[in-house]
Amino acid sequence: MISPAIVLSRPQIGENIGATARAMKNFGLTDLRLIAPQCEWPNERAMVLASGAGDILAGATVYPDTASALADIRLVLATTARDRDIVRPVLTPQEAAQRLRAASLREISGAILFGSERAGLDNDELSLAEGLITIPTAEFSSLNLGQAVLLLGYEWLKSGDTTPPMRVRQTLAVPATRQELNGLFEHLERELDAGGFFFPAVKKGAMVRHLRAMISRSGLNDHEVRTIRGMIVALVKNKYRGERKE
Repeated sequence: MISPAIVLSRPQIGENIGATARAMKNFGLTDLRLIAPQCEWPNERAMVLASGAGDILAGATVYPDTASALADIRLVLATTARDRDIVRPVLTPQEAAQRLRAASLREISGAILFGSERAGLDNDELSLAEGLITIPTAEFSSLNLGQAVLLLGYEWLKSGDTTPPMRVRQTLAVPATRQELNGLFEHLERELDAGGFFFPAVKKGAMVRHLRAMISRSGLNDHEVRTIRGMIVALVKNKYRGERKE
C-alpha cells in the first residue's frame, strides 16, 4: 500500500516544516516533499520542532516547482480555505482521506498539496488537483500549516483504523464474589441505619433492596469492594471524631 505524499509549496517557516514532519510521523505518513522552500534548508528549527520525526525531515525531497514535485503522482488533492473560480469537487478531510485510502489500496499514488503560510496555493497549482479539500472551521478559518497537516493526517489514519470505538483497560482484579458483595451490603446498611438514612422506617425494606440492586449492577471487583468498605470506615470514624470535638 502506498501512503500519500505530503507536499508543501513554498513553505516559509522552518518550524512549520518540523511540525508537519511530526504530524506525519504520528499518522503513518513518510513521504515529505518541499517545493522551493522560502526558508533556509536544511533548517535547524525544523529539526527541533520535529521532535522525534527527524527521519521524515532527513528523507524529505526538494523540488523547484509544483509540476516536478507531482510528476509521479496520479491522484492530487489540494487544500484551500477560500472559494475559488475553479470547477473542482470540494471535499471534507474525511472524504478526501477515504478517496486517498481507496487509491492507495489499488497501488495508485496520491498526494495532498498544501500552500505557503502567507498566500496558500495559487490558481495554477490548484488546477493540477483533481479535488480540493476544505477543513470545516467556525468563524475563523485560518489554520497553521502544521495544524492542517495534522488534521488531514489524522483522517488518513482513521480511514484505515480498526480501533474499537470503546475499550476498557483490563486490570488484575477479579469480579467480587457474592460473599464479598453481601459483606459490603451489610456493612453499608448497618452504617446507614445508624446514621438515620432509612426514613421513614416503613420504607426501609424497599430502600435496602434498591441499594443492593444498584451495587449488584455496578460490576464491582474485589479491590473496589475493599476500597468502598475502607471509605465507609473512614467516614464513620471521622463522623464520630467530629461529634466528640463538639
